[in-house]
Amino acid sequence: MLSSSTDVVALARQEAFKDFSFFDEETVPVNIHKPILLQLLKATSAIILTGYIPENASRFSVNLICKAVGNIALHFNPRLDRGYIVRNTRVRGFWENEETCSSAGSNGCIFRRNTYVHLMIFCTNDAFQIAVNGEHFCAFYYRLPLDDVTALEVNGSIQDVRIRQHNLFIYPDPNISRPFRILVLTTEEPLVDFLEIPITVDIGSKFCVGARLFIVGRLKLLPHSFYINLQKGKTIYPHPIILLHLNPRFLYGNSEPYVVMNYWNNGTWGHEERHQGQLSWMPGRDFVLIIRCEYEGYTIWLANKMIGEFKHKLESSNADTLRISGDVVLYQLSMSYT
Repeated sequence: MLSSSTDVVALARQEAFKDFSFFDEETVPVNIHKPILLQLLKATSAIILTGYIPENASRFSVNLICKAVGNIALHFNPRLDRGYIVRNTRVRGFWENEETCSSAGSNGCIFRRNTYVHLMIFCTNDAFQIAVNGEHFCAFYYRLPLDDVTALEVNGSIQDVRIRQHNLFIYPDPNISRPFRILVLTTEEPLVDFLEIPITVDIGSKFCVGARLFIVGRLKLLPHSFYINLQKGKTIYPHPIILLHLNPRFLYGNSEPYVVMNYWNNGTWGHEERHQGQLSWMPGRDFVLIIRCEYEGYTIWLANKMIGEFKHKLESSNADTLRISGDVVLYQLSMSYT
C-alpha cells in the first residue's frame, strides 16, 4: 500500500511520463518559482517547454516577460477548468484585449490532466506560433517588440518543467511534428472526414477560372476570427505565398462582423481590404461559404449572398494548398468547375 498521497501523485506522474512521446532530451529542469532568463529572441527563435499537468490541475500560464516592469509580450493561459485557452498581452500592468479559443485539437483536448505536454513557442517576423505536442495550434501577433522579451515565467498547475531555447528554420519542425494525414481535395468527391482545425489540404486540381470551393461548417459559440488561405506551400515559416487570405473577424456590442482580404508575396502583405456590413454570421450556426475564381478575381459568397470580391494579384493556378484555422468547425470541403 502506498504510504501517502505524495506517493500516489509521484506514481501517477511516472506512469504519465512513460506515455509521453515528445520528451526532449536537450531540455533542462528549471525552477518555476522565479523568472527564467532567455537569450535575445528574434525571428527563428524557438522555446520548448515540457511539463506535467497533475490530476487536480485547474489552469496554468506561460508568460514571456519584458524588461519594462509590468509588460508581458505573450500570456498563454490554458484553463482546464473552463475548457478554453486565453492569449493576451499586458502593458504597464494592464491587460489588453484577450483572445480566447477552444482547447480542442485533432486528438481531443490538447491539455489533459495527468499527462505530460510539449509546448513550443516559435518566433516569426510578426507573430508567436504555438505548437502543442508536435502540432501547430495557434498564432499570436506581436503587440510589443520581440526584442523586449527577457525572461520566461511559468505559473499555476504544472510540474516537472523543463525548457530549452534554440533556432529553427522551418516551422512546423518536421523533426518534432507528428506525421500528418495527407488530405487531397479534388472535384471527384467531397472531404468529410479528418477535418480538424487547423487543417492543411492539398488542392488536387488547378484553382483556375471557373473553380468553385465550397466550405460547409459551423461558427463556434464565442468566435474571435478564422481564416482561409489559398496558398502555395505548406510551411508557416518560411511564409508561403498566399494568393487569397480571407479572414472573417467577429466583434461584440454594436460592431458588425467584417471580412479582411489580402495576399502575401515577396515577404510582405499587400494592401488590406475590408468588407463590412451585415454578413449573417451567427455564433453556433451552420454556414456555407463559397469562393469562386472568376476572370478578374475571387468572389466570396455566404450561402446565396455575395459578401465581397478580391481582384487577382497573383496567378490563381499557383495555389496548391488550402489552409483553414480559427474558430470554426468543418463539416465538408468540396470543389467543382463551371
